[in-house]
Amino acid sequence: MSKPKTGGSADVRSGSPGDLGSRRGIAAACIGNATEWYDFAIFGSLATVIGLVFFPSGNLTTALTAGFAAYGTALLVRPLGAILIGRLGDQRGRRSVLVLVIFLMAGATAAVAVLPGYATIGLLAPIGLMLLRAVQGLAAGGELGVAAVFILESAPDSRRGWAGGLHIATMALGIATGMAVAVTLFVFFGDDDLDSGWWRIAFLLALPLGLIGAYLRRRVAETTHFQEVDAGSAIVDRPVRLLWKQHRAALTRGFCLIAAGSLAFNIFFIFMPNNLAARHGASLAPTLAGTAVALGVAAAAAVVLGRLSDRIGRRPVTITSTAVLVVLAIPMSLVATRGSLLALLLAQLTVGVVVAGVLSMAMVGELFHSTLRSTGLGLTVGLATAVVGGTAPWLSQIMVVKLDAQALPGCYVALVALLALIALRKWPESAFAGLS
Repeated sequence: MSKPKTGGSADVRSGSPGDLGSRRGIAAACIGNATEWYDFAIFGSLATVIGLVFFPSGNLTTALTAGFAAYGTALLVRPLGAILIGRLGDQRGRRSVLVLVIFLMAGATAAVAVLPGYATIGLLAPIGLMLLRAVQGLAAGGELGVAAVFILESAPDSRRGWAGGLHIATMALGIATGMAVAVTLFVFFGDDDLDSGWWRIAFLLALPLGLIGAYLRRRVAETTHFQEVDAGSAIVDRPVRLLWKQHRAALTRGFCLIAAGSLAFNIFFIFMPNNLAARHGASLAPTLAGTAVALGVAAAAAVVLGRLSDRIGRRPVTITSTAVLVVLAIPMSLVATRGSLLALLLAQLTVGVVVAGVLSMAMVGELFHSTLRSTGLGLTVGLATAVVGGTAPWLSQIMVVKLDAQALPGCYVALVALLALIALRKWPESAFAGLS
């Protein structure tokens, strides 16, 4: 099948695929994406600390449960962010919305740094934390769709899988950076004197990082795909209604695929490191350091597998990765919950590479037309990460701690991955067609 190219001006700021402007656009979107996910990762990395500071509990296990509940708040708000901000991306352009979401995320994250704890303001502390976390969720919901679409639309048709892999890779690297910052703070300050507020430094760093990301994003041009939609007055007034009416199968398939990858990620990279520290007494610093290393490997795998999908197709790469996740989810879950840092790292390295192949942003983004792509991709990813991924750490905490069922988190991942595998059976191959 032929691989049509999208036309565009040769000007370096035009946003046409393959030119200097497009490469700058991809780089700016990726750097901003990493910055946003740094903000998000800090909360997950310091979930135990957050629970102790902002909730009425002196017990590590209870504090971790409360921290995971707060962590899930942002993910539950993601679908709303996908609808509101994704719609803006489809109506007013990808670039301006990318600047907006990075200001929202950085501002909310920095505000957590100055929010007093429960010992100072009582119930206002968890309420304020939840509200700020909700703002993060709105921003992340918009970022998921708009940034991925900007990157896909800026890439040549023959390298969309590679570009989608870059999006996942910069997410992983942003989260790894957040964990590395948390590790550094633990090493310098320890994890005993929470009243000194050393952990707040990690949240304050979001402000300068956000300003850098916003500056880079403001200097890139709009994508040619959106310019063509805008010029043709093809902007959709009611995108969500139209998506449900005409693209229900795409939404369902995409939901299953992203849910499987998000679930596995949140259990193995968010829940299990904190569980190892809270339940087995492991030091949080080396646990997070190992997790950051595993995320770096997953980032590299995302780029390699994305490029491979450009060559052999999306279906072979994604179906194989999802099938492997079905097989390995339970044994890797049992390995990770043994209480050993080395065992956790082995499980994370294995699952991380597999998840990099499952989370094919190009495959999901190619399901939607340019007029609906930002909203469609954002809503699909937002719903999946909210309903399934966002609740995973909290549910896993109940499964492992309350029910003492070590294998249940792995069974949960295997079941959702199996549903994704079923959804992939009739998924059309889109790697070798132009981006409509």
